Amino acid sequence: MGVAPEEKLKILIVSQYFWPEDFRLNELAAGLVERGHKVTVLTGLPNYPKGSLFPSHGLTGPWTEMHNGIRIIRAPLVPRGQKSKIKLVANYFSFAVAGSLVALVRIRERYDAVFVYQTSPVTVGFPGIVAAWKAKAPMFLWVLDLWPESLSASGMVKSPFANKVASWLARKVYAGSDVILATSQGFDEPICRVAGERREVRWFPQWEDLRKNSTAIDHDSLPSLPGGFKVVFTGNIGASQDFETVLGAATLLKDKKDIQFVIVGDGHKLKWVRQEIEKRGLSETFHCLGRFPSSLMPGFYQQAGALLISLRDEPAFALTVPAKLQSYLAAGKPIISSVSGNVKRIVSESGAGIGVDAGTPQALASAISELAVMSPEDRAEMGRKGRAYMEKYYNMDTLFDQLVDWFRQERRNRATVGARTDIETVKNG
Repeated sequence: MGVAPEEKLKILIVSQYFWPEDFRLNELAAGLVERGHKVTVLTGLPNYPKGSLFPSHGLTGPWTEMHNGIRIIRAPLVPRGQKSKIKLVANYFSFAVAGSLVALVRIRERYDAVFVYQTSPVTVGFPGIVAAWKAKAPMFLWVLDLWPESLSASGMVKSPFANKVASWLARKVYAGSDVILATSQGFDEPICRVAGERREVRWFPQWEDLRKNSTAIDHDSLPSLPGGFKVVFTGNIGASQDFETVLGAATLLKDKKDIQFVIVGDGHKLKWVRQEIEKRGLSETFHCLGRFPSSLMPGFYQQAGALLISLRDEPAFALTVPAKLQSYLAAGKPIISSVSGNVKRIVSESGAGIGVDAGTPQALASAISELAVMSPEDRAEMGRKGRAYMEKYYNMDTLFDQLVDWFRQERRNRATVGARTDIETVKNG
């Protein structure tokens, strides 16, 4: 007798960010739909990263739409703007309030699981708590950014009072979660410390879709890159990415014209970086190309001699494993890591490249020099090892199936508890 197929689930995702904004969460929602599950996303009006509402969306909506089989419910919010802490705070709290109200009014059916995508801010957890209550479903909180640690580490918040408020908000969100998932194995202690109690924290890392690296590359859409050994950095250019150290290493190497730094991305520190390039006389070896769609990143990876990841020397960042690392591992290129802690460990453990401590320009310059003179065969072997490590630990399909199993397990646990409660009620009746 065959085994009965698993019942398909109804899943509600709560996130401040979703399509047409470009986040990995889009892949998760699509992957769940591909597996036959019914997916609804409660999110805000798209405004990331430029800080203004997308032309396709405005204060008149649309408030409900379908995208690739995913039902999307939107809540109003204040756009984040650019380089304004006041607008950013207003953006965070407006979604927390409006998202909670929309969840209260528009979530009218039961779900099997509510999955909350918790980048910064942690306040996205409050609409998740309301949605889980209305949907009569367990809430899974996926922690990508530690609060308040990530706020102080990025330099965004320096006030002790603001950190206390952030800790209080995080504690409330953790208390309202049934299952806490973390992108890094080092997050459990900080989460339990802020929560004020021992909680089970399950490791659910970020992934890379290998299909993106196997599709044909549109070379016509890529800018021409300099010759020589190219050290390629992609992503946000902010205070967290420690470009002081990157520029320091580039300054030490500026006489080696065959070593070229290629920076692909945007952020509030980009203007400062460009000023430093001129000030330090790096225009021949340090190139800021601006922002490009994520679909073009494999093209930049393919032309790289090595891929660079950097973060400031902060305890919170030592625990963090940015999604960029999985993308770099999947690209099959050597990695140069200027991040202390988990990222350095993974790069070393996998054999994918060279890791140095954060905030050490001399060590970073030495690592780049070492890779630049290494044979192409040895660099290719590093890339192969990194790719194999990614396939073992960050396989997208394996992780998605694991998440669905957790959803089903929690649903069964609730059904068992409910049945026991009903029995006790009858006995005591």
